Amino acid sequence: MTLSRVENLSFLGSIGAISSPLFRPLPEWFLYSLSSLGCWLPSLVYSAALFRLILSLSLRLLSQDLILSRLPLPLPLPSRALFPGSRYDALPSSQVSLGLPLLLSRSHLSSTTPGAAGEDCLEDSDVEIYLNQVTALHRLAFAELLLAQQLVPADRVTRTFELILRDPMDQLVAEGESLAGQARRSVGRGDHQAVLSVLAMLRHVTSMQPEYDRLLTNCQTSIRSKFAAIISMLQETCVKALEGFVESVKSDGERALPKDGTVHEVTSNALIFTEQLLEYASTLSPMLQRDQSLSAALANLPRGLDQNLLAKALLGAYIKRVLVNLGLALVSRSESYSDTTLRSIFRLNNYHYILKTLQNSELLNLVALVEPQCDKMYNDQIMEQKKLYSQSWSKVLHYLNHEDVPLSVIQAGKLRDKDRQLIKDKFSGFNKEMEEMCRVQRSYSIPDRELCVSLKRDNMEYILPKYQIFYDKYVSVPFTKNAEKYVKYSPADVSTMIDKFFDVAA
Repeated sequence: MTLSRVENLSFLGSIGAISSPLFRPLPEWFLYSLSSLGCWLPSLVYSAALFRLILSLSLRLLSQDLILSRLPLPLPLPSRALFPGSRYDALPSSQVSLGLPLLLSRSHLSSTTPGAAGEDCLEDSDVEIYLNQVTALHRLAFAELLLAQQLVPADRVTRTFELILRDPMDQLVAEGESLAGQARRSVGRGDHQAVLSVLAMLRHVTSMQPEYDRLLTNCQTSIRSKFAAIISMLQETCVKALEGFVESVKSDGERALPKDGTVHEVTSNALIFTEQLLEYASTLSPMLQRDQSLSAALANLPRGLDQNLLAKALLGAYIKRVLVNLGLALVSRSESYSDTTLRSIFRLNNYHYILKTLQNSELLNLVALVEPQCDKMYNDQIMEQKKLYSQSWSKVLHYLNHEDVPLSVIQAGKLRDKDRQLIKDKFSGFNKEMEEMCRVQRSYSIPDRELCVSLKRDNMEYILPKYQIFYDKYVSVPFTKNAEKYVKYSPADVSTMIDKFFDVAA
């Protein structure tokens, strides 16, 4: 054996010693024996199984070390010479921690058995393990390839490496499919949050693809295509989940309406979900581009957009689709309210919640890329519902405006019986309708404090000036011997009553 050969073996033996206890040093005599065996075997009938057994020893040693240590540390990279420009120094430890590395067994990922109660529940811990496995397999395979280049004749390196890598790659694909399947079943049950876990997997796998491409450069297409298959499978899962979410917004709008007119559950769920998608704009971009209607929504944007802005615009187009379907569902479903005032309160609550959520996040900026008038549209809808809500005062106003007693008659002090009765009816009718308004509207809910305060203020500004004029005109008129029976509420009392609106505990 040449000196350079010995030096190379010495380097391999010190891989773990110079970096981390996760790589256990291999004795020099062991490496020397392996190298000699590798040079001797070609003189015999080539045994791929024997090469595979020999070259898998270090992988097993590494796996055992990782399992025993469970250290949340990135695996050290032996050398950058093989793949110039490697990304390992840029990966944060949170992306490559190795609490439970990949084993050549499928039993470690989930403790559930087929048919077990929790089998279809996609756990965050399982997703995290899978992300770590993707990184771990690449780093372990990298070390294995480096060993093969030192210990196996050059014309046998690639074939031997393929044999070693075939089963772990198959397992990585299978476990990715298993997790994606769990996510699909969760989405089918209405748990659309599961797609976020798939997006996390897809983002990490996509970020690792260049590293795997370099690692597998000389391997057969059947090996190289396995990693691409993982990405394709995860993307397909996401596409179907996103399409299913839009459909669920339509169908979930058929759920029972809140009796108090508060924000519908489907509205809050839709906004929460879309806001969580912001983190995955670049990951979603290739999938959203396949949708021709979403791509067409970008027609008015300048050409040559950078990829980051393009990804945001595509996501903005998808969010707009969600909002449009949400709006249609809210309008359609709210028609079931027999109380038109409650219908306006319901729509007002939901439109205000949508607009405020858009404004308080980056959602509005994204939607504005494809719908610049988005905020104006919601403000217009809010004003329209406030206008419709104000019609709830029509019965009260009827007694303040209709068939007024001439001021000249009052000033002359010549009230006729029908004038006295008219004033009595006005006060009685106002009192009755005002009390009913207070009773009913206390049961309405406006969860947003700002909106609640503004609507009360609008009510006061709308009704109090009119009642003040009415009150001042008749409070001193001797139209009855029992004035307290009819003049029950001063303008201040009416203001207090309005202030109790939208508060069932008041």
